[in-house]
Amino acid sequence: MSTELSLPKGFGAVSSVFGGNKAANDELGAGVASSYGIIGIKGKVWSTRFGGNDTPLMREDGDGPRGSIEVVIIKAAAAISKIYYKGGYTDGSNAAPDCWSANGITPDASVQNKCHKTCADCPMNAWGSRVSEAGKPGKACADSRRIAVTPIADIDNETFGGPMLLRVPAASLKELKAYGDLLSSYQVPYYAAATRISFDPKEAYPKFVFTAMRPLTDAEGVKIMALRDDKRVATVLNEALDIRGAAAAAEGNEEIPASPFENAAPVTPAVTAPVDDGKAAAAAAEAAAAKKAAKKKAAEAAAEAARLAALAAEEDDEDEVEAAAPATTASAAPASFDDLLNDII
Repeated sequence: MSTELSLPKGFGAVSSVFGGNKAANDELGAGVASSYGIIGIKGKVWSTRFGGNDTPLMREDGDGPRGSIEVVIIKAAAAISKIYYKGGYTDGSNAAPDCWSANGITPDASVQNKCHKTCADCPMNAWGSRVSEAGKPGKACADSRRIAVTPIADIDNETFGGPMLLRVPAASLKELKAYGDLLSSYQVPYYAAATRISFDPKEAYPKFVFTAMRPLTDAEGVKIMALRDDKRVATVLNEALDIRGAAAAAEGNEEIPASPFENAAPVTPAVTAPVDDGKAAAAAAEAAAAKKAAKKKAAEAAAEAARLAALAAEEDDEDEVEAAAPATTASAAPASFDDLLNDII
């Protein structure tokens, strides 16, 4: 637990010799990352990780796991992250990957045995470097995009350290782009809207569905704009693998905080978007249909969903890549990768 710090009474004014230079204090924290929360998935079950504690997100009525989370996407990493396991990933394993890259350009400095100097020329990042259980070619090095999010019900989210990390797997990168394009057509920045992230009920694996809920209020907007320039967001998006090891185990004895996702999102007055009535009606219909579909989803057991995810994610995403040019960066990524990464990053 953190300790509150303060200067003693009568500390006095600092000498003018120092010129009021406060920036130098950043040197004391250089290379030391603040702890941040992680939103992960296993199968079609959402979970949070903070302070060494992994907690599945359950429905408020106790009838199984939540089917969606409601957040504000604060900022997204510009690069695609990559991760590689020499012998392939073993479901349930906590072993660190053999090579990884947060920027998708070069392996991180902490990697002991780099597969190659650059990701672009790495043989493990080449199409055909992996063959799925179904016998289809893919990439041995998996892709994902890091995004910083915060619960719409609690934007400050102090209990979980503020902005949280959510990794969008390769099989959902096209959906993330499509969501951004949709908002752009309405002239709405993605960080100016509350977003519901659920799972596609038509797929066995956890393919993300992004749905706009409502525009943010002025008060919420002020907080989000401040967070976009917050150092914590930069840490969430750009930090290399954080192998917590013993430190995480020690923190695991702390009391598990209540999830901010279990609180209902605040209701705000509707704001009219600067678009034509036809588009507005279509967006409203789409949101209503998504809400109706979400209510009908049956909660699936985490273990069974994880098993299905590994195979189904490979087949679906590889089929899409085969239809396009093999040089595309997005490739099949088993959903259980993300569960492991939550234990490491």
